[in-house]
Amino acid sequence: MKEFCGIAGAVGKRGGDISELLYSLLFSLQHRGQESAGMVTLGSSGFKTHRDFGQVKEVFDPATLSTLRGHLGIGHTRYSTVGNSYSINNVQPLYVSSREGFMAVAHNGTLTNYKELRRELEEKGYVFHSSTDSEIFLYLFLISKGDSPEKKFSEIMSKVKGAYSLVFLVNDRLYFLRDPWGFRPLVFGENEDYFVVASESAALRQAGMTSFQELNPGSLGVFENNKLKIFNIVSSSKKEQCVFELIYFSRPDSVTFGENVYKFRRECGRRLGMLEKREIDIVVPVPDSGLPASIGYSVATGIPLEFGLMRSHFTGRSFIEPSEREKKVRMKLLPIREVIQGKRLALIDDSLVRGTTSKEIVKLLRENGAREVHLRFASPPIVAPCFFGIDIPTTEELMASSRTLKELVETLDADSVGYLPLRVLKDVLSVNSQNFCFSCFSGIYNPDTVPKYTMTKFQDYHPRILDEV
Repeated sequence: MKEFCGIAGAVGKRGGDISELLYSLLFSLQHRGQESAGMVTLGSSGFKTHRDFGQVKEVFDPATLSTLRGHLGIGHTRYSTVGNSYSINNVQPLYVSSREGFMAVAHNGTLTNYKELRRELEEKGYVFHSSTDSEIFLYLFLISKGDSPEKKFSEIMSKVKGAYSLVFLVNDRLYFLRDPWGFRPLVFGENEDYFVVASESAALRQAGMTSFQELNPGSLGVFENNKLKIFNIVSSSKKEQCVFELIYFSRPDSVTFGENVYKFRRECGRRLGMLEKREIDIVVPVPDSGLPASIGYSVATGIPLEFGLMRSHFTGRSFIEPSEREKKVRMKLLPIREVIQGKRLALIDDSLVRGTTSKEIVKLLRENGAREVHLRFASPPIVAPCFFGIDIPTTEELMASSRTLKELVETLDADSVGYLPLRVLKDVLSVNSQNFCFSCFSGIYNPDTVPKYTMTKFQDYHPRILDEV
């Protein structure tokens, strides 16, 4: 299973057009998915929709936006984790017209009981037009026996397992909800003219919202008749906020789960630097993901930070693109020979997943004269899959799951490999650490969030590298 996405919704409180505002929100969330984008709006002439493959600026040109004028709408930018990347039927928002009226949904997350729910709905006669788990929400709403949308959503939240932050249109109302564990972020805010909800605070700030709130896990929000109502629907014994949002996915200028993302990454790098034992000449960040951690690492060690690699801003993020990562690394990263030649480098990145990107970077640095390359990651080893919305694949594909540190050094052709230990990562988060999911670093899952067969599979799972870091 490979859905990590950006979602947004907006309402013009005075009937103003929200199409350009929604565009701005999606543009601000482009880093969360670059495969496709879509928008559904409601105006005087009814509902309008446009969805296509490509980045936000490619999907929505001025002529297209002019056809989407309306006072209410939702949008989505997609990176697939469930569903074919190349089927237009999987491009969100998904929508349907029925006896309940018009409904549309945009989803960030992944349902762990998707297959069981889909089988149940198909047996009831529902025909699925997509292969994405997001379509589940539309049909569960339709079959719900609740006598109000709020009760229908309550019933839905009692049935689905896994990660979901949603924006949902039901006729002329905007609903937004978050799973009981809080895996994915969702924030909302308003000013005199607009109400806005989005995956990250950075999008709201770019839209001119100076203040915002995070929707609590297990809660449902509805904005209708220019009034906001929040319902606390479902509770869980423990939050499972995704720590990888802070490590990699959220924008550095976002406040996610109460943490400033940039400051968190810089502090992880500082703690990583405090563990350094090697002789290092310069600190080189992997752009752009490794930059905040490199600053912290450099401060802690006193070793100068140098931009030995520059990034071409005409390519996407290699981690979240489906194929040909090696070729993209060569296209994206531009080594500066005069900076790295003859130097012992601490190459700083946020994390190691499959390892193909890191291996290619090490090779690139050696080709350009680096004397030594010491790989340093500002997070613990990723040893287990994510079932909650990030493309962290099977254990077999994860570089660290089956290798010791020595074997990683050999595989990546590095001079040494170092990680931020999990205990240190938790210490960075302090008392807030109890509210996070660390499953990809441990293979230990909350039994309330995954099927029993997953718990059974990882019951005695303990990769060798966990004894070294």
